[in-house]
Amino acid sequence: MRGTVLNRSRQTLFDDKAIIASDVGVLRTENQDRVAVLRVSDGPRPFVCFALSDGMGGMKDGGPCATVTIAAFFSSLIAASEIEPQRRLYMSTNVANEAVHRQWQGRGGATLSAILIEGSSSVYVSNVGDSRVYALDAEWTKLRRLTVDDNLKEAFGGADRGLVQFIGIGKSLVPNIQHVPPGSDSFFITSDGAHYFDEKIFEQLLVHATEPLRATDRLLALARWLGGPDNASVAALTLSNLMNKLGREGGSLPTVWSGHSQLHLQRLETKPPASDSPPSQPATEEQDRPVTSKPRTGAKRKIRLSKKAAQGDQLEIKISSDEGEDAADS
Repeated sequence: MRGTVLNRSRQTLFDDKAIIASDVGVLRTENQDRVAVLRVSDGPRPFVCFALSDGMGGMKDGGPCATVTIAAFFSSLIAASEIEPQRRLYMSTNVANEAVHRQWQGRGGATLSAILIEGSSSVYVSNVGDSRVYALDAEWTKLRRLTVDDNLKEAFGGADRGLVQFIGIGKSLVPNIQHVPPGSDSFFITSDGAHYFDEKIFEQLLVHATEPLRATDRLLALARWLGGPDNASVAALTLSNLMNKLGREGGSLPTVWSGHSQLHLQRLETKPPASDSPPSQPATEEQDRPVTSKPRTGAKRKIRLSKKAAQGDQLEIKISSDEGEDAADS
């Protein structure tokens, strides 16, 4: 994703079946939100992943932290594309956490919320921080929030909204990973600047929008009308429309959309070494609860981020196996 991060961006995807959009807001001078989509069409487990990362403004280099978060997360998803989705999300979230912590040593961080869609309708959610994932039924009548903010107020019943965990915190990270049961058809990922206002107003706005593009435009407009105190970003999709569209599309290269551009990544060997695989016991379908055990560690595929990516104005993904030095640059 080459080029300066735009203060305002809006990109529709898959013939307007999905949208990613971001707005710097009224009071901020820099947009530290990153929102992107990854599609991997080949291999035994093709998938689409929508991801949003909000750099922590009170810490160092919020925007660059969010850039590295998305880059490392997507790199790992591609490298581990044959692994079961919940374990893949857990592993990739930890890879992003390690990449940010290695660069900033706990002095910088970001949120990460993601929706991974595999097969015809299997939906999985990963969340760290206070960005959120919401779901609507097919009739657009009932909104559900799928995530809990990682702050003292929501996680522990306190009064403080300061984050208790974030991407870049280090070894203590425990991502919230879940399988979404059937019944939801439209999904939204929002940064806190897009959902900071009254929850009832938020719900009514989405319910009456009736489609993702209109809902996204209204959310970002309302965030500005109410003062725009923070960056506001949204990723939105309707599952049935999206999967019908994807089912008619081919293509063998992983593709990333970043809000203002589309790029194709060089496809590399994606099967991780056996020692890098999570425990052989598959995740069961009783499992709408979060995954809480970390995957086993061992020989790891190298995922490197360039200095330019760390500086925040470019997202550059480099993936190399232990045997070679191939790279996929974006």
